[in-house]
Amino acid sequence: TDGTLDIIKKYDAHITLWISEPDNGMYDALNKGFQLCTGQIMTWINSDDMLLPNALKNMSHLFTDLPQVNWIHGLNSFIDLEGDVVHQNEPKKFSFVKYLNRDYQFIQQESTFWRRPLWEKSGSRINTSLKYAGDFELWFRFFQHETIFTTSKAIGAWRKREGQLSNLYMDAYLSECEFVISNYRKTWSQKKNVLILKLLYWLMNSLEKKELPFHFIKKIIKRIENERSTHIVFSKEDRRYILS
Repeated sequence: TDGTLDIIKKYDAHITLWISEPDNGMYDALNKGFQLCTGQIMTWINSDDMLLPNALKNMSHLFTDLPQVNWIHGLNSFIDLEGDVVHQNEPKKFSFVKYLNRDYQFIQQESTFWRRPLWEKSGSRINTSLKYAGDFELWFRFFQHETIFTTSKAIGAWRKREGQLSNLYMDAYLSECEFVISNYRKTWSQKKNVLILKLLYWLMNSLEKKELPFHFIKKIIKRIENERSTHIVFSKEDRRYILS
């Protein structure tokens, strides 16, 4: 009823394939699309949201320059109803041990791209048993195979509006995230690292309240959380993307 089909038909000559039919929810529809796509670099964008100017060009350039990068998360960008960018912030560094320690808020789906082999290693699907946190569960599986890299490039933007699922059902989203983490069988090493992290964060907060230094604790935390150099910048001198 919103005129989507009319817009699609207007650009039909430029679209490889489109389908309009009943499905079993958003993630079922996305899986249909991913099963039909043929490219080596993958992403998805929801109807509320948008890719920002030069996003595809920049991602093609980045993945070509850095063959060791299989998964990228760009600048967090937010737009209003008119499509104007109203806020942006730098992406956080994430790792699997952080996710297991429930530090996962949030990898912005609209600014995330990955290579097809990672998708295939991770099951070639979005989990349709989830209603809200399918993106989180996909990242959770990705982390079991790859490191996520970050860039300050603006890639995609999330549109804030009244009535959207992510606002109305945030508690349900977080509940599904908790379900995914709780049902993962951690290795002994992963259990140990999560426990150490909890103790170190507790100790750091205690020292902070007493206004005592805790730099050495931060260094240990960074090492356990695997915060190695994963940030990507564009070198104007070399005209290529490099790890900073």
